Amino acid sequence: MYPLVDKAYRGITRYLPPRLAGRLDLMRPSYWASWGGPLNGQERRREIVRELARAAPYDRVIETGTYRGTSTEFFSAVFGVPLATVESSRRHFTYATRRLLVLRDVTVELGDSRPFLRRLAAQPAAAGETVFIYLDAHWADDLPLAEELQIIASTWRRAVVMIDDFEVPGDSGYAFDGYGPGKQLVEGYLPADALRGWSLHYPVAPSGQETGSKSGSCVLVSPALAGEVNFSTLRMARTF
Repeated sequence: MYPLVDKAYRGITRYLPPRLAGRLDLMRPSYWASWGGPLNGQERRREIVRELARAAPYDRVIETGTYRGTSTEFFSAVFGVPLATVESSRRHFTYATRRLLVLRDVTVELGDSRPFLRRLAAQPAAAGETVFIYLDAHWADDLPLAEELQIIASTWRRAVVMIDDFEVPGDSGYAFDGYGPGKQLVEGYLPADALRGWSLHYPVAPSGQETGSKSGSCVLVSPALAGEVNFSTLRMARTF
């Protein structure tokens, strides 16, 4: 019965103004733990993030693709530093803004991830920051990942970047996103020229040990941090 109710709710609210739909979404308890909880309900992925949080003294967390703020809350609790996040859907932005209102160190913006990153990159302190960046703004026909990475690599010398929905080579049990020819979230899509000196890492845990949606991911570490950090939850695949 409940799947039918959910389907009917989604069908009706899609025709409402996005702000109103977002406010109505707040009254649905099941939306509080979207996709099974933080990071798609994936326990191994959460272990990776906790290890990344311990690896360096971060100044800020940046997230693209807030959705309903479930993972945003997790990042805020784990890293304990100011967090900036951006969401392109007005409906999800409305939901996340109200949900995260109690977290004073979290700012939520509405818009495209590329201008958002450029504004953050233009701040005088950006080049000297140590940042954790979570990229999850890819959806449907728009795939901003390559441009996001170009902006990041040209600005932040000390950065750790996690990309959601990314292929884990050699483990088909991890799902990854694809949006047509040339738009697969795989290693070959990464802008190698912009990432010279960056190291690429994948989860150590096989997909059979993962929970939740078993979505793949990768982690990129900037050259300035590469010699300072070690990970037990990640294996290094290469340096660009």
